[in-house]
Amino acid sequence: MTHLTRTFPMLVAALFVAATLAEAQAPAAAGAPPQQGGRGGGAGQQGGGGGRQGGPAAAPRPAAGPVKRTSDGKPDLTGHFLGDAGGANYGLEASQGGFLLPRSRGIVLDPADGKLPYQDWARAEFTSRGKPERGYDDPTAHCFVAGFSRSLWTPSPYQIIQPPGYLVIMFERMSWRIIPIDPNRKHLPDTVRLWQGDSIGHWEGDTLVVETANNNGKTWMNEAGDVISYAATAVERFTAEDADTIDYKVTITDPVVMTRPYTLGFKIRRQQGEILEVACHEDNQDLEHLRQVKEEAKKNGTLK
Repeated sequence: MTHLTRTFPMLVAALFVAATLAEAQAPAAAGAPPQQGGRGGGAGQQGGGGGRQGGPAAAPRPAAGPVKRTSDGKPDLTGHFLGDAGGANYGLEASQGGFLLPRSRGIVLDPADGKLPYQDWARAEFTSRGKPERGYDDPTAHCFVAGFSRSLWTPSPYQIIQPPGYLVIMFERMSWRIIPIDPNRKHLPDTVRLWQGDSIGHWEGDTLVVETANNNGKTWMNEAGDVISYAATAVERFTAEDADTIDYKVTITDPVVMTRPYTLGFKIRRQQGEILEVACHEDNQDLEHLRQVKEEAKKNGTLK
């Protein structure tokens, strides 16, 4: 059975449930707006074409109520959300930014020094990707999906719905993750590799634990070019702290890129409104410019 055959019927069901839940969902105060985009402009998941950019400062958030629960007693994670990731789309490590990228406060929880445990070759590749001539190589500039975890910290909102046995995350740029909640389910064969990976969830108390494998190794983790490979596996933990806040942590093991596992974390906050219909190619204005920058670098010898 193919991945599409397994997931498409549930996507249709999930969309129906989403329409029902939207009417019942109580409004909540909006969180702080995301930072402005860096290089890439409207390309892919990058820059100003990607989501909620700019706007007036948000009003203080009122105190949230207790965690909502489904009929089976599990936390109800449904709603519209935005990752409070402090610029992680411009670097997982803390950075003051630069000419091309805004600053990032950093979301690395382990190692404790906030530095990713890169192997030497991977650190060099990450540094190379930060150059202007490498912007064209980011797959999201070509409208490929951002990957299982980058999608959560890109500054664009997403909607979470929770039909029985599933968690579905629908991203504003018309991609999604369909996560079966089934501790007995097995991952796809190792020969099947996906942009979003293959995710399976189970509950540990009030925490939804999601294990992801079968990544294709083609994604970048952000505009800065943090590196992830096909060998990466991840354990994500979604913990509802109150009615409006989800604590998100992910531990990634990637023996091709890193010297040891590492953990990232931030809050996911409920938003007012709904996700927009944002098709990548409709606002993809910078791809030709990025290609020209890369070709010029090849001509002058700065890019081998």
